Amino acid sequence: MKEKKCKTSSDKPRKAGIQKREDFWSPENIEKFSGEYFSACDRRMKSVVTKDGVEEVPDPRPYTLEGLCCYLRISSPTFRKWLKDPDLVGEAARTAHQRIIADRIEGALSGRQHAGFAQFWLKNQDPDNYRDKVEVDHSVSGEAANMFDAWSEMWKASSK
Repeated sequence: MKEKKCKTSSDKPRKAGIQKREDFWSPENIEKFSGEYFSACDRRMKSVVTKDGVEEVPDPRPYTLEGLCCYLRISSPTFRKWLKDPDLVGEAARTAHQRIIADRIEGALSGRQHAGFAQFWLKNQDPDNYRDKVEVDHSVSGEAANMFDAWSEMWKASSK
């Protein structure tokens, strides 16, 4: 089976009257095409064998940054650059990115996707609130404390 190749932004057909690729990527177009990507992911179906035969059931594809970039026909570094932009293009990119993260975390927490993703992402993105917490009990049992006291007395007596 032949794999689909992700096309670059240079493969994107130019719209009438648009001279530059940068002009094409307005906040409106980013929102429009990212919405199309999310809808395409949500529409994915799979065939399942049931007692009544084969049925098509929803099987939404997880949203990914790489999948969105492939759909938009841009590179991941280009999208990451947009995320840093303070303008409306950056805001549209951040909104799409947040939707990807929300889908992945909600999918992991609901069992539709691998839970390890949510754990990994939350710990790396918000370490103050999500981390592996290790608690160490430094208390000493009464018996051990009595033994320590006895040894301390013996050591003091032998050093005199």
